[in-house]
Amino acid sequence: MRFLDSGQKLLWALLGIWLAVNLLQAGLTELDPDEAYYWMYSHALDWGYFDHPPAVALLIRLGTAFAPGTLGIRIGFALLQLGCFYFVWLLAGRPSQKKEVLTFVGLLAAMPLLEVYGFIATPDGPLLFFTALFFWLYQRFLDRKGRWVEALLLGAGMAALLYSKYHGVLLIFFILLSNLKLLRRPGFYLASIFGFLLFLPHLYWQYAHGFPSFLYHLKGRDDAYELKFTITYVLNQMVIFSPLLFPFLVQALRQRPVEGALGRAFYFVIYGFWAFFFYASFKGHVEPQWTAILSIPFVLLLYRQSQISERFGRMVRILSAITIFLILLARLELAFNWAGTKTEFNRRQWVYELQALAEGKPVLFQNSYRDASKFQFYAHQPAYTYTDVDYRHNQFDIWDWEKALHNQTVLIGGRLSWQCEKCREVGLTRKDFKIQMVDSLQIAQKVGIELRNGIGGPWRPGEQVSLPVLLSNPYPHDIRFGTGTLPLHLSAVFYQDAVARSTPSAQFLKANTLLMAGDSLALELQFTVPDSLAGPYEFGLGVCWGDLPPLLNSKLVEVEVAGK
Repeated sequence: MRFLDSGQKLLWALLGIWLAVNLLQAGLTELDPDEAYYWMYSHALDWGYFDHPPAVALLIRLGTAFAPGTLGIRIGFALLQLGCFYFVWLLAGRPSQKKEVLTFVGLLAAMPLLEVYGFIATPDGPLLFFTALFFWLYQRFLDRKGRWVEALLLGAGMAALLYSKYHGVLLIFFILLSNLKLLRRPGFYLASIFGFLLFLPHLYWQYAHGFPSFLYHLKGRDDAYELKFTITYVLNQMVIFSPLLFPFLVQALRQRPVEGALGRAFYFVIYGFWAFFFYASFKGHVEPQWTAILSIPFVLLLYRQSQISERFGRMVRILSAITIFLILLARLELAFNWAGTKTEFNRRQWVYELQALAEGKPVLFQNSYRDASKFQFYAHQPAYTYTDVDYRHNQFDIWDWEKALHNQTVLIGGRLSWQCEKCREVGLTRKDFKIQMVDSLQIAQKVGIELRNGIGGPWRPGEQVSLPVLLSNPYPHDIRFGTGTLPLHLSAVFYQDAVARSTPSAQFLKANTLLMAGDSLALELQFTVPDSLAGPYEFGLGVCWGDLPPLLNSKLVEVEVAGK
């Protein structure tokens, strides 16, 4: 066919088919809870969010303005991926011969992460686009001797990477490390200053909110080391970059088919990312997609080596075709669930079942921003979550949407670990909760508790401790303690190794004590140090509803509990 005689026409025909398949998949495949969470972001556009920069929210907001449902949430990511592939094509030298195009597109389609991020809505979508763009801008900056226009564009690329995902800073760092001569170029400083200025709004957002993202990513992910973290990380790297092609990737890395400053940047980025996250595996679980950026230099290295060695290229095309077929089967299963596999992409039935149990009442989830987000998307009614001492904070802890629940009748969707007398356990479709309908719920998540005049110590097990505290109510509503189905009260919290070890109830508030809107209240707190404690702890105070675990509403201070 004459149409297929042109390599470039073949390229755009294949990419057009790719886009059509991705759009179809985007519309047919159920939302993952994280996607629903990012969709919640898009309802309140801002310069930052607890977990991520704002690019993902903006892209979803734009998409939902043009299309409804899951397609609207994902359409921007599918379109942006075509832009990503365009810049990868430029970096590959604009392959135009039929065999070159088939090799190039085959490699793109054989990268599992590139397949996935063409139809789901996560921060990795814009990150991949701006990674390809940044490599191209970097090459252009070098080719044109760092002129001011190229410098400004490179700086804009730096900011765009960071607005997509914080992993972008690693890309910038390893590229700089690969070419320290950049430090002698005025244009590089111009690019850095311009990028910093563009990123300032996000930095100010972090400052205004107490740097929640930076503290979480730098400190909040540390876990006690387990060997499986490192083993899983290494195995995942072989899987996410195609198990069939991975041996050829290793060969290409040894052959170093891409030369010059750009090739050197590829190798520094690849080995740098692998080394960085190998180290991170000693501090906790490493998500497979954290090295998604490497898909781009991997494609370019494999493509270049395929051009050098005909035998290598033939094997790459064959193995790419096999990989694409297997990925296609997986994508069909995601969309239609014919085999009945259990993934987050096919389990929304629990939403409708819980919605029926709620009988039109709002639902408040314990420790699950994912469940709250997915429930709101599929139930088409507001849902909320709160974070107690057993879970990490998230964007819901920054928003004040929970105000709408004050003094309302609410269904609590609790975890199975909830030690409750009057709640009931319900088994839904692939989801279990402990639930309880509560009335007169007192919203107090953001009440501040200040420990005044120090805490003294060391304490002894069984000792009754008295502490002066100051309660501050930032809400526009009054808060009444000791009322409703789950009466509000306070608890002490003892942390050790970042785990809440004990949460004894604090006794000082009488029933129906009132904390006025916008007001503060000085009180004397009394609680008994649990007999089970001994050693150093971090101590804090929190509000809690009935028999639910407490929140943490004060700063943590160090305390010693002496042995008996």
